[in-house]
Amino acid sequence: MLRSTAAALEDLRTRIVSGYPLILLRTYEEERWEAALAELLPEIERGLVTWSATAGAQPALNGGRTGPQEFLSQVREYPDDHVFLLKDLHPWLKDAAVVRQLRDLIPELRSRRQSLLLMSPLDESPVELAKDLSVVELPLPGLDEMREVLRSVRAERPGDLRLDERQEEHLLKAVLGLTAQEARKAFARSLQGREEVTDEIYAELVAEKRHMVQGSDLLEFFDLDESLDDIGGLEGLKEWIEQRSEAFSADAQARGISSPKGVLLAGVQGCGKSLSAKAIARLLGFPLVRMDLSNLLESTRGTSEQNLREVLHVMETIAPSVLWLEEIDKAFAGFDEESSQDATVSRIVGRFLTWLQEHTAPVFVVATANNVAKLPPELLRRGRFDDLFFVDLPNFYERRAIYEIHLKKRGWKPDMYDIEGLSNRSEGYSGAEIEQIVNSAIIESYSQGRMLTDEDLEQSRDLTVPLSVTMEDKIFALREWARTRCRPATVDSRLAQVMDEEERRGEAVDPRGVLQKPKWQELAEYGQINAAIVEHVRFHDHVTLDRLLSDLAPHQETGGDFGLVLRSDTKVVVWTRMSREIADLLADLVSGKRLFLNPCAADAYGGRRPALPALEAPPEEKLDRPGWLPMALRLVPPPEGSGRYSRLARIKLGK
Repeated sequence: MLRSTAAALEDLRTRIVSGYPLILLRTYEEERWEAALAELLPEIERGLVTWSATAGAQPALNGGRTGPQEFLSQVREYPDDHVFLLKDLHPWLKDAAVVRQLRDLIPELRSRRQSLLLMSPLDESPVELAKDLSVVELPLPGLDEMREVLRSVRAERPGDLRLDERQEEHLLKAVLGLTAQEARKAFARSLQGREEVTDEIYAELVAEKRHMVQGSDLLEFFDLDESLDDIGGLEGLKEWIEQRSEAFSADAQARGISSPKGVLLAGVQGCGKSLSAKAIARLLGFPLVRMDLSNLLESTRGTSEQNLREVLHVMETIAPSVLWLEEIDKAFAGFDEESSQDATVSRIVGRFLTWLQEHTAPVFVVATANNVAKLPPELLRRGRFDDLFFVDLPNFYERRAIYEIHLKKRGWKPDMYDIEGLSNRSEGYSGAEIEQIVNSAIIESYSQGRMLTDEDLEQSRDLTVPLSVTMEDKIFALREWARTRCRPATVDSRLAQVMDEEERRGEAVDPRGVLQKPKWQELAEYGQINAAIVEHVRFHDHVTLDRLLSDLAPHQETGGDFGLVLRSDTKVVVWTRMSREIADLLADLVSGKRLFLNPCAADAYGGRRPALPALEAPPEEKLDRPGWLPMALRLVPPPEGSGRYSRLARIKLGK
C-alpha cells in the first residue's frame, strides 16, 4: 500500500521520538523533505543540523566546510535533542573509518536523544549497519501535494484557466509518480497558452512518465493517442469502463471503494481489443505500459523472477497506471506442460497471478486474448480481473461507425458515400479489415489521380477475404465458449433501437423535480462519515466545528472526552468534547489536506464554545497556558497558507 506524505512524516516522528539513532531516508526530493522536516522537528522539540559535502554543516560550529569524518566527530559537540540530516553520505559508507564512526556514535545518540538521518536516493548501507540502520522509503507527492504544485503554477501563469473539480483531479492523477519538481515543469509546459483543459493536456502530462520505464526490455510506453471515440461500437464495454473510471476518484476512495483491478478482453482478431486498451488508458488519464509477458517467461533462469519484481515495482511506482498484457494467451500457451517440468516458470506465473489478485496500488490491468482455450483456469478466476468481455465481429451499426471513423481520420466526409449499403454488404468483416478496405480504396484512387468513389470502396471490399470465412470453425468455437463465460462488449442493437425510439417519443422517465436530500446527509445515513464530512463542508463552504458535530449527531456519536490541538503548539486548542472517532477522522482529513482549518471570529460559534479564553489571532509564539483558537473548516487553505494548521493531535480530556 502506497503511503501518503502525512503517514510518512508521522512514521518518522515516532521513530525519532522513540530514539532511533540511524535512519536512512530514501528519496530524490531533498528540498521537499528537508522543508517537511523543518516543520516537523519543532513540534517534537528537536533542533536541525544539515550537512552536505559541498556546503558542510549548517549551522557550523567552527565555520568552513567539513568532510564527513570531521563532521561526525563534531556531532557530540552539538546540544542534546538534535537531528542531523546528512545528504548523500552513501559514497563514504564504503569507507571502513566512516562506518566505524557511525557505530561508535550510536550509544551517545540514544542517550542524548539525537538521530542521524541519511538522505539519499540509494540504499547502499553496509552490512555492519544492518541491525542499527532503519530504512524509510519517503513517498512521492500525493494528490494533496500535487494540488499545491498546480495552484502555484496557475498563480504564476498569465490568463485564467477554467478548471472544475473533476478536471483538477484528472490533472493531478496524470502526474502522480513524478517528483514535485517534475510535476511543476510538466504543468508549466502543458498549461502554457491554454484557456481550457482538453484531453491533449492529460496526454501530454502522462507522457512525462515515459522516462520511468526506459531501459526495460519488458515494458513499452505508449502515448495516449486513441480515445473511446476512435472505437466503433462496443457500447457495453465503453459504458462499463466509464463507470469503473469513477472508482479511481478521491471521493470514491474516501468512501472505501477499492480501485478496479482490470479487465480481460477475449474475442475475434482485429475487432478492437488492442485499440480498447489504448482508449481505456486515455479515458482514465493513466500512462499505458505494455508488458511482454512472453519474453519474461522465456528469460534466463535466475533472472526472470527478479525481472518480474522490478516490472511490477515500476508499475506501482508510476501508478495510477494501465498495464497492458497483449495476447496473453500466447504467453500462457503450454503453461501446464512447462510448469510441471520447470519450477521457475511455475513460480513466476504463480507470483504474477497472486499479484493480479492482491495488488492494492491503482494499476488497472487490460489483458487481451484471441485463443481463450490456451488460458489457464487460474487466470480466469474472478478476483484476478473485475470482468471478462467478449469482443465479437461488429454488427451493422458498428460497421457503419467504423467506416465513418476511418473515412474521417483520412479527411473524407462519410456522408458523401453509401455507408449504409457498404455496411450491409460487409457482414462478417472485422474492424481491422474494414480499416484496410478504406485505406486500400484511398490509395487506389490517389494513385490514379482522382477522387475516392463508392466503386473504389466496393471493389476494395470484394478483394478482401474476411477472417470469418477463412477461420469460420475457430470463430464459431470461440463464440460458443464465450456465450456462457463472458459479457458481450456489444449491447444488443435491437434493445438500443427500442430505447432510442422511446427517448425520441418522450416516453423515458425523467426523475428530475424530486426533492433530494443533501449529499452529505445521505452519506451519513449510510455510514460514510468520512465522505459526509467533506461533502458537508463543500455544501456550506465555511463550517464551524460545533455545527458540524451537531449536524452529524443523528448519524454518528460525536460527543466524548477527546479534543484536537495543533501539533506545533499543543496549548492551542481547536475543539473539545468530541468522540475519539470524530477527532481521528478530522485529524486525518486535515493532515491529508482534504479539508483546511481557517481562523475565524469567535462570534461565528455563538454561545457554543470551549471553557477556555478565545484567541483573537493565531499566536506568534508558543502559549504558556491553553487557549481556544476559533477555526472554520473549508475546502481551501487560508491566505497565509495551511502549514501550522495542517497537523493536529488528539488529546484526552479530564472529566
